[in-house]
Amino acid sequence: MRRRRTTAGEYGDPAGHRALEALYTAHADRVLAYLLHRTDRETAQDILSETFVLAWRKSGSVPDDALPWLLASARRLLANRVRSDQRHRALTEHLAVMADRTGAAEIADTIGTRAEVAAALSALSEQDREVLVLSAWYGLTAKQAAVVAGCTATAFAVRLHRARKRFRAALLRAGHARPVHNAISHPHFIQRESA
Repeated sequence: MRRRRTTAGEYGDPAGHRALEALYTAHADRVLAYLLHRTDRETAQDILSETFVLAWRKSGSVPDDALPWLLASARRLLANRVRSDQRHRALTEHLAVMADRTGAAEIADTIGTRAEVAAALSALSEQDREVLVLSAWYGLTAKQAAVVAGCTATAFAVRLHRARKRFRAALLRAGHARPVHNAISHPHFIQRESA
């Protein structure tokens, strides 16, 4: 199988840019049609873009007969998106079930209703949700959560602080009328010191 001789850096030059445009012009419609058979239009267009970004990044690995490579890449990117969406839905459902347990009224008084919290969490990035869940849900210390997140304890503490700020802002946007400054004092949202 013959490989293209261009590299990602070469797409920065005019010839490389033309090569990427030619690749897109030749195959974008077929890759999009492939994706539309498997998902909705919006997701298909997102994955199409990601596929050609990947082709740009790995231009040295794209064979001359690029269509099979592009379709395989699109299939893998779509599978990753589906798994990510499933994890997100499962987390939202899990949080909703937990909100029904004892203490839900206390949490609702301090933070917001289940619907408000679910909407706020859904509005956050996957990284922000993970940081909050590792700390609040699993009760990990910053040091323990940093190992899971693959960063230093200091970096995790900064991520947690920023995630909490975005969570509070998302709660306000989700319709939580009460001030949420007390939410950080709730036991589920208190940062635990290193063990």
